[in-house]
Amino acid sequence: MLPERKRRVRLAVLGGGIALLALLFAELGPVRILSLLSTLGGNFFIIVALFGCHECVRAVAVGRCLPDDQRPPFRRLLRIRFLGEAVGTLTRTGMFGAEPARAWLLAGQTGPGAHAYAAAVSELIVNSAASASVSVAVTGYLLLAYEVHGPIRVVCHVLLWSGIVYVGVAAWALASRVYVIGTILRGLGALPVIGRWLKTDRARVRAVEDAIIHVLTDRPAALAQVVLLEFVAQSILVTEIYWTVGSMGIALGFETALKIEVLTKAANVIQFVGVTEAGYSVLFSWLGMSAAVGFTLSLVKLLRSLTAAAVGLAILNQWSKSLFRRQTEQPAGIGIL
Repeated sequence: MLPERKRRVRLAVLGGGIALLALLFAELGPVRILSLLSTLGGNFFIIVALFGCHECVRAVAVGRCLPDDQRPPFRRLLRIRFLGEAVGTLTRTGMFGAEPARAWLLAGQTGPGAHAYAAAVSELIVNSAASASVSVAVTGYLLLAYEVHGPIRVVCHVLLWSGIVYVGVAAWALASRVYVIGTILRGLGALPVIGRWLKTDRARVRAVEDAIIHVLTDRPAALAQVVLLEFVAQSILVTEIYWTVGSMGIALGFETALKIEVLTKAANVIQFVGVTEAGYSVLFSWLGMSAAVGFTLSLVKLLRSLTAAAVGLAILNQWSKSLFRRQTEQPAGIGIL
């Protein structure tokens, strides 16, 4: 009875999300939204290419977190990035579904041990810290240089202080070599509902944390490269916003695109059908822009993730087949000679 109830609850929640999505589509104007989508034209493929570049940069970053003798080829790292993106997008769980999938897939490429999970988590920590640093800088500037009022001011304060806390705790934990992840997992395991299904191996978690500390503190040159790559990845996302909204016929500067990229992080926290689109619509209306543009931007991000993952995996698969064919044909040719 319990699994059946859970299934019904999931279906009910999914149905509610789809109903919300349909309601937003009808309320904001189907003609307007479809017009914005059609305006993209061939620019959609540039948007997909930009996101593909973002995934390439992060694939290089996670590779730098691995020891040289355990680093898979770049094409395998990129394949893992695209597979994770497909999981997070199709399940609408975002990073909460994508990152565990990527860590698991990476472990399958590097063999047993804590290095794969440590590399995946280390890259995510640095990426999150870079994202939080950008959020702190942008929201701090908005609060100091502009008269920000109403809900946007609240969103700015939430992003500002959460970013400061995250970067501060991460820096303190690494400098002090404090095992934060294990502490958090033990705290979650003590909760009545979560503790039933959250089972962790303390020794394995400690090994992963030791490996993370090694990556982020004992290899300063590699860490500097990863930090630089993550800021490049953040700049690509801002460029993607600039190109996407501009392709819809909405004039905006790079500064506005940066502001949109930062503020929409609040909407990206909850990745669920209808909810994410609603968050984008509300944020754009608070910014004095069309809610339909925000709704369309959310849809475009969904479509570009699916397209980039599908096209990227198809290209990588074809590349692997061609490479395998050349490797198998070469010995035969040598033998004939």
